[in-house]
Amino acid sequence: MTATRPAVTGHGPAAADAPEPAARRHLLPAGADIDPFTLAGDHGILWADGGRILVGLGVARQIALPGGLAGTEGIDRAQTNLGSIDCDDLVPPGTTALRPVLAFGALPFDRTAPASLVVPETLYCREPGGAEWVTVVSGRYDDGPAISGAGLRDRLVATAAAHRVGDTRPVGTRVLPHSSDGAYEEAVACAVAAIGRGELSKVVLARRVDVALDRDPDVGSLLRRWCSLEPNCTLFSLPTTAGQFVGASPELLVERTADHVRSRPLAGTTDRFPDAGSMLPPALLDSAKDTEEHRFVVDAIGQALEPWCTYLDVPDHPELVHLHNLTHLGTTVEGTLRHGDHRPLPGALHLAALLHPTPAVGGVPRVPALRLIEQLEDGPRGSYAGPVGYVDGEGDGRFVVGIRAMTVAGRTATLTAGVGVVAGSVPETERIEASLKFAAVFDALAPGVPFTTAGAADRLEEYT
Repeated sequence: MTATRPAVTGHGPAAADAPEPAARRHLLPAGADIDPFTLAGDHGILWADGGRILVGLGVARQIALPGGLAGTEGIDRAQTNLGSIDCDDLVPPGTTALRPVLAFGALPFDRTAPASLVVPETLYCREPGGAEWVTVVSGRYDDGPAISGAGLRDRLVATAAAHRVGDTRPVGTRVLPHSSDGAYEEAVACAVAAIGRGELSKVVLARRVDVALDRDPDVGSLLRRWCSLEPNCTLFSLPTTAGQFVGASPELLVERTADHVRSRPLAGTTDRFPDAGSMLPPALLDSAKDTEEHRFVVDAIGQALEPWCTYLDVPDHPELVHLHNLTHLGTTVEGTLRHGDHRPLPGALHLAALLHPTPAVGGVPRVPALRLIEQLEDGPRGSYAGPVGYVDGEGDGRFVVGIRAMTVAGRTATLTAGVGVVAGSVPETERIEASLKFAAVFDALAPGVPFTTAGAADRLEEYT
């Protein structure tokens, strides 16, 4: 058998005339340590979830979704495209539950926007138990012997060493909001009025801030800090057209493993450690506003999944989900997907398209909520609140909601935070909640520095 030439490279475009890729997965023997954060660098793919860490380098295949998540035929073609990549798997069965070839994407919030998935040339994985493997995908072949797992480890260690590691101290920052605190409160008040007129029941309103940095950040160091701050979140870093989209999402949009489907929506928020003067509810489970907001999300997910399932468990009551500086209401929805009916089992990408945007990031009903978001927000969301994750050739995969995230482009980091607005929402309280969500992201960028948008009007005038 001919051998796949390893491609341990940085992120870049795939050659248009490259031959059809094939893959080979190797189990790595013990050897020199591989630092996944340094290996991913400033522009690679990193995914850390449940003790498993994935790093993707290079582009073996870019799979287009021309109609975005609204284009069913495009999603079908993308799944077929991914499934066509052959792989010679040298990893013993039972070593991992993952298949060897994965496609990653940070998809836009706008479900109609064109998007794409990337199959990395080199995919490194460290399993929760410590086993490490590498899949190399390439269209280039030679007649030499297959490179050994030890040789791949050496190449990955060298690649990590070659990636620039800048000043690992937190960067200096200057917060430049896209809208003033007063303007954001006015937007929330407009949404409450629309709800009062019966136009909709819930809408999630977001605001953005740019953070001007005093130097280019070291993304690997940022991710390492974030991993320690939010060990129970899904850590991700993926390149997009706007920059590197980096975050620690607490919210599972959907996961599919064979015929098992799971979602874990969050909605309803308070301080993790509220002081006596907090305006947010001290007892989240007793907050009528937050439990109503959360139920909108759970019911919508249950209604969307039910026709596709033979069994679906939708709990009646949420649980508390504690994060670094916030507490949310969360509910785990899971079920068994329906076989037969002359239709294939929906894959993770199909299920993400079915659910997105949930009322946790959009609203109820969906169409008027999205219309109001477009009218009231201070700019397009980009990848914020869109599905972020991966899928394999059989349709198994995992997508989180792209929240608690930033887009890093040079010396600017753009942060976005949103709040759920329902009847009875208080604009000032919602602004405070948004600031807490900003702080959860800002703490990874500039630990120990208080986050504030106070005085935004003066900074906005200078910024514009």
